Amino acid sequence: SSPEQQSPPPLQSPRGCPGGLRHTGCPELVPCGSLAMFSMSQPLTMQQQVVPGQQGHLSYATGAPSMGGVAPEAAGPGGAAMLVDLGNRLTAAGDWRGAADKYYDALRLDPSCFAAQLNLGSLALVAGDLHRALEHSERAYQLEPRSAEAMSNLGGICRAQGLFETAVQWYRAAVRVGPNCEAAAQSLAACLVSCGLQLKVMDPKGAVKCYREALVHAPTNANAYYNLGVLYAELGKHDKALINYNLTVLFDPRCAEAYNNMGVLYKEQENLDKSLKCYLLALQCNPRFAQTLNNLGVACTTIGKLSEALEYLSRAVTIAPTYAEAYNNLGWLFWDHGDLNQALRMYERCIELSPASKNPAQNRLLALNYLHQVDPYRVFQAHSAWAERFSRELGPAYTEWPVSRTVNRKLRIGYISPDYFHHSVSFFCHALFEHHNRDLFEVFLYSAAGREDEKTELFKSFVPDTHWKKVTGKPAKEVAEIIRADRIDILVELAGHTANNRLDVCALKPAPVQCTYIGYNNTTGLGAIDYRITDGVVDPVESKQTYSEELVRMPGVFLCYTPPVRIPDVDTLPALKNGYVTFGSFSCLAKVAEPCVALWARVMREVPNSRLLVKNKGFYSTDVQQTFINRFKAQGIAEHRLKLLALAPSSFDHLQIYNEVDIALDTFPYSNTTTSCETLLMGVPVVCLAGNTHGSRVGATLLTAVGLPEFVAADEDEYVLKAKGAAGNLPGLAALRASIRPMMLNSQLCDGHGFVRDKYEPALMDKWRLFCEGRPPSVQVFSGPEPPDPLAPGPFAPPLPPGAPIVTPREPPPVVVPSPSSASATGMPSMLGGLSMLAGANAQPQAQALVQAQMQMGGLFGQATAATQPGAAMVAHAQAQQALVQAQLQTGICVFGAGVQGQVHPVLQQPTSAPCAFANWTAAAAAQPQPMIISPTEANVQSASPPVLPRGPVAFGVPTGFATGVGQPHVALHATMSSPAVVPANGCQRVFSGPAALCTPAGGGGGIVVGVQAGRRRPRAGPQGRRV
Repeated sequence: SSPEQQSPPPLQSPRGCPGGLRHTGCPELVPCGSLAMFSMSQPLTMQQQVVPGQQGHLSYATGAPSMGGVAPEAAGPGGAAMLVDLGNRLTAAGDWRGAADKYYDALRLDPSCFAAQLNLGSLALVAGDLHRALEHSERAYQLEPRSAEAMSNLGGICRAQGLFETAVQWYRAAVRVGPNCEAAAQSLAACLVSCGLQLKVMDPKGAVKCYREALVHAPTNANAYYNLGVLYAELGKHDKALINYNLTVLFDPRCAEAYNNMGVLYKEQENLDKSLKCYLLALQCNPRFAQTLNNLGVACTTIGKLSEALEYLSRAVTIAPTYAEAYNNLGWLFWDHGDLNQALRMYERCIELSPASKNPAQNRLLALNYLHQVDPYRVFQAHSAWAERFSRELGPAYTEWPVSRTVNRKLRIGYISPDYFHHSVSFFCHALFEHHNRDLFEVFLYSAAGREDEKTELFKSFVPDTHWKKVTGKPAKEVAEIIRADRIDILVELAGHTANNRLDVCALKPAPVQCTYIGYNNTTGLGAIDYRITDGVVDPVESKQTYSEELVRMPGVFLCYTPPVRIPDVDTLPALKNGYVTFGSFSCLAKVAEPCVALWARVMREVPNSRLLVKNKGFYSTDVQQTFINRFKAQGIAEHRLKLLALAPSSFDHLQIYNEVDIALDTFPYSNTTTSCETLLMGVPVVCLAGNTHGSRVGATLLTAVGLPEFVAADEDEYVLKAKGAAGNLPGLAALRASIRPMMLNSQLCDGHGFVRDKYEPALMDKWRLFCEGRPPSVQVFSGPEPPDPLAPGPFAPPLPPGAPIVTPREPPPVVVPSPSSASATGMPSMLGGLSMLAGANAQPQAQALVQAQMQMGGLFGQATAATQPGAAMVAHAQAQQALVQAQLQTGICVFGAGVQGQVHPVLQQPTSAPCAFANWTAAAAAQPQPMIISPTEANVQSASPPVLPRGPVAFGVPTGFATGVGQPHVALHATMSSPAVVPANGCQRVFSGPAALCTPAGGGGGIVVGVQAGRRRPRAGPQGRRV
C-alpha cells in the first residue's frame, strides 16, 4: 500500500537526551537529501557547541543568530533558499555552527522552509540531540509527508532510542517513497540487524528473516552476514555459518571476529590447519584480541605445541586480566606440562572470576585426584560443595517418574556419555551394549559426543535406530524430558567430572534409579545419583574414602575391557637384544609428580644401565622435554638413560611402541586404567603401588583380575624390589611376556558376555527390585539456605610468594619472515610493505597536487619514495608492515572482491590500451620487477594475470568504500587503517582499503560497523578437562 494509506509509526519523546548539540561520531546517522555533502571529518570544538535558546531554537555560546548578515533583498522564500544553500556549503566544509546559523536565519525568513527544518533535524540527529532532532524532523515531515529524507531522520531518532521495530517502519516507508535513496536502504539494513539481535534468543527464525531482509537492502552489509553466521553457528548449522563468515570477511577483510569464529568452527570439525590459519588472520586484524590469543593457545595445546600455547595464553591474560576462560585453558596447559600446582592455581583463579562457570570447577575436582598428601575427605568436601551449588543453579529435580514399579519386568536402561567414539571409555562400555540380555533389558544410548567415528557407528548398531539419541549441546531440561519420555528405569552416566559430561541432566533426576560408572575415579558429589559401581579390591570394605553415592561392589573386577580389533603382535623381550632393561610409562605428565619421579629414579638406580621410555603429548615441546629431563637429573639419572616420545600417528602405532618396553611402571596416587590394559595386552607387566583411595588401587584390581597380583606393591620399598626383581630375571620375564596377552584375553577382565550377564545386569536388577520395594530414591541435600563458597572447603593450590604474578607475561611467537633468497627459491615473490603513492603525469591536476603535498610530509602510505616516475607510482617497502603481509600470505587464505586468490606481486603496471581502474593511478615496486596487470573493471580483475591478492592494511580494488562525489580527490582513513587512502576525483567507487571507510555515502545507515558487535559469537571454552 502507499505511504498515504498507512498511519505513520508512533514517535516517542527521547529518553535522557542532552539539551545541547553533541557530536557523537556516528556515520550511520548522517542524513541524506539536502545534506548530501555533510562531512563527519570536522567535529565540533567546545567553543562551537550549541545550547538551547530563549525562543525554542538554537543559539550559540559565541553569539545568537541574527539577521545582521542577511541582505534585505534576501527576505522571503527565495532568500530562505539562498540561506539553505549557503548552510549546505558550510555543512560540507565542516562548519556546523555556521550551517545551523544559516538554517535558522532561513526559518526566520520562511518558517515553512522544508529544507531548513530537515537539515536542522539532521544536524541535531548526528550530534545526538534527539529532542531538537525530533522537533525539526517532525516539522519537516508535516511539511512534506512524502519526503524520504524526513522519514529517514525520524527512523534514525527511533533507532537512537533503541526503538528498532518502529525505526524499521519509518525506514521502510522511506525506501518505498524513495527507492533510489541509498542512505535509507543502508539505514534500514542496519536497523534490521539490530532487530535480529533482539530476536535471536526468543525467536531465531525471526532473527534470520531480519538479517536476510537486511541483505536485500544492503547486499554488502558485512554486519548482517556476520550476525547471520553467529546465529547459524548457535543453531548448529555450521556449513551455513561458515558461508556467512566468509562473506563477512569478503566485505570486511579486517573483521577479526569473523576469522576467529571460523577458526572455532573448523576446530570443532577437527580441521586444525584451517582453524590455525583463521586464528592467525584474526590476530593480524587485531593483535590484542584476547579471545583469538586464547583460541590459538588451545589449538597449540591440542597439537602438543605447549611452548607456543603458553605464550599465546599468557598474552591473553596479560591483555585481559579478568578473562576467566583463558585461565581455565592455562590450567589445562599446565596440566599437560605436568605442573599440577600451577594448573590448580589457574582453575581456582578462573573460578574466582567466574563462579558460575562449569568447566573450571569440574577441572579442579578432577585435578584433586592427582594430588599427593591430600586428605581424601577434603576432596570429598570439594565435590559435595560443587554439587550443592550446581544443583541450586539447575533447579528442583523430578520426584515422580512415568514408570511402573514392577519387579521382574523388562527394564529400560539408559546410558548417557560424551565418549561414544574412539575414546578410552569406549573400550569399557563396549561390552555393556554388545552383550546385554535383549529379553530382559532394552538399551537406550544418549550421546553427548562432539565427534563420531567408526566406533560410534558400531555402538549405533547395537541398539534400534529409535534408541540412539543425539543430545549434544541440548539444554539439561530438554534432555531430561527426552529421557522421561523414553520411560527410562535406570540411567547410567559414564563420564563423571570429565569433559563434556552431562551431570546437569543427572542432577535433574530424570530416572528413578541412577548410577555412575567407568568414566571417573571418585564421587560425583551429586545426591541425585543413587549408586556407584565398583568392586571389593579397588574399594575394599575397610576403605575410609567417602562417596555421596552408595557403592555397588561387583564380584571380581568392576571393569570389562574390549581390546581394539587391530593390534600388533608381541615381540620378543627388548632387553635380550638391547643388553639393558627398558622401563616405560605412557601416562600423562600430570600423574608424574615429584614423588613419582623420585620413586622411578630409585628403580633406575637399583637397575644399573637401565633406560626409561616415557611417551606423552607434552614432549612435542622441547621446553617440556628439558624440564622433565632436569627433574631426573636432580635425582642422579643421566639424560642418555631417558627416551622421550610424543604422540604416535595411530592407535596401532601407539601399541607398537610397547614392543620397546620390558617393564611398565605405574603412577601414583592416580593409577592408570586404559594405559595399564593396553600395556598388559602388549605382553608388558606393570608394577603398581596400591594406595588407600579408589584412584590409587585401579592397577591392583586389574592385575588381580588378570592373574598377576605379584606385581602389586604395598609401599614404595616393595615397589622398587618388585621392579628390580623382574628386571633381574630376564628369562622369566621373556616367558611371562609371551603369556600375558593370552592370560588377559582369557581372564574375567575381557569376558564381556560373562561380565554383563552374570555380574552387571543382576546388580542392576537388584537395585531395581529395591526401588520397587520402597527404597526411596536418593536426593540432593542442601547444607543451608545459602550455597557454599565456590572454592569450598578452601583453595588447594599452594600460595604464591608475595608479589609474584600468577602468570609470567610472554609475547606470542614472532612471525618468521623468509629471506628474499628463500622466497625466490620457493617461487614466492617479494611482499608489499608500506605504500607511498605518487601522482603520475596523467593524473588529474588536483589529485597530483594533493598527493605531491602529502609526499612532502612523508607520503600517504608510510615511507616516501625518493623520486617519481611519470605515468607510474612507486610502492616502497616498509619494514613495519612486511612481516604482517608475509604472515598473511603464509596462511593461504585470501579475500579479494569476488574471491580472486593468489599472491601479491610487487609490481602493478597500467595497460596502455585501457584506463586504469584507479583513475590514472599506477603503481610499481621498489623490489625486483614482476609484471602485473590490473584490469579496468572488477570482472576483469578476476582474470588478472598474474592473479591479485590484497594483504595487509591496504588492498587494491576492494569495492567496500565509495567516493563522495565532491569533485575533488580526498583522503579516506578508516579506524582499522594505519594509513590513509587516496580516493580519485572521477567518482570511481574504489578506495585502497578493506572495511567501509568513513567516506561512505552521506546518510548511510549502517554498512559495516567496526569493532565487536552486540550478539557476536564468543569463542568456546576450549579444553574441558578430559584426562582419561
